[in-house]
Amino acid sequence: MNTKQIQKFVLSYLDSTGCHLIEKSPNRVVVKLSPAADRALTNRPYYWSFIDRTDTEPETLTFGWSFESPSMSDRSNASPVSYVMTEAGRIVQEDVYYGSRRLHQLFEAVRQDGRNVTLFEEPPRGKIDPLGSQPYTAWLGVNFKVAYECDMKREELYGWGISLATGVIDDKFMERLKDRKLSPRLPSNVHLLKNGISLRKGMSQLELTLERKLKNTDFTWAVEAEKRRQDELDRIRQYYKPMLEGMGHDNQKEMKETLTARFKQREAEIDWQYRPRISVSVINCGIFHLPGIH
Repeated sequence: MNTKQIQKFVLSYLDSTGCHLIEKSPNRVVVKLSPAADRALTNRPYYWSFIDRTDTEPETLTFGWSFESPSMSDRSNASPVSYVMTEAGRIVQEDVYYGSRRLHQLFEAVRQDGRNVTLFEEPPRGKIDPLGSQPYTAWLGVNFKVAYECDMKREELYGWGISLATGVIDDKFMERLKDRKLSPRLPSNVHLLKNGISLRKGMSQLELTLERKLKNTDFTWAVEAEKRRQDELDRIRQYYKPMLEGMGHDNQKEMKETLTARFKQREAEIDWQYRPRISVSVINCGIFHLPGIH
């Protein structure tokens, strides 16, 4: 990421979390964090637990972030944080560049907050009837990660959506969203259609559809992995069993128990490494309100 991309990302985060921009220049911003951003970025759990217990008005921190990328020598010599006292209070000053601790923290905050979103498509400017109201349908969009695992691993991503009004499933839903301008704010002159199915049922329908798809895939890889698993188990059995059978004396009992435990451990390790399996996880999901009746 270059300096402009980093600044654009940071400003987008500040806007989406409702922060107050005090000063903005081509390479620097001074911002008073919103409560949501302060909770995510300042690592003050005791302060926020006090605010939650006492229902007190919070005093969030103010930051001055510079986007001019410092040289490697400056990064090693300079302190990452400095403070400036102004009439409005203390400003925490930091350099935000690719690889900096603060930018990494912003990435992590976006990743955590972005796991579940509610967004609305913004209608084209100038094409809205000021006296009318456009219907919007709610879609549940989910990014699934499917991992095919054995002694090798392959992953596939599925970005599917289901209309909460009709139950229609779109297996290219996330691709359709790429060219749409989305906002967390409800546009004007818009009304939301009533959902015909619940979120729980919508998620169940997506999971069932994905399960049916996976059952119809080619499982040659799993058959080959199972063969390799059996070959590896046969190999270690040929190694350990003759030794165990030869330990029949009473004075070898402890040694035999130790060797048996090691044999069982190796069997378990090979079983974990080679046994074919499919795991499905949700990367992120959201409710997307799109124009039209679907």
